[in-house]
Amino acid sequence: MLEQIDHRGKHFTIDGKDGVDDVARERCRRDELLERQAQREIRELERAKAVAGPAGKHPDAEVLER
Repeated sequence: MLEQIDHRGKHFTIDGKDGVDDVARERCRRDELLERQAQREIRELERAKAVAGPAGKHPDAEVLER
């Protein structure tokens, strides 16, 4: 096994079999899932902002008074 450090300073090991150990593979899978979730939430937030319109155009106080 060969121990390495990635660009974030995280330690991982490389074995002679397939190049990546199970812990690193699971960590990568989890990171990919979190990245996809973050991208979905960003898109959802952008759609909500587009539907709501500019912040200064319809303040909440005006909407409640109507």
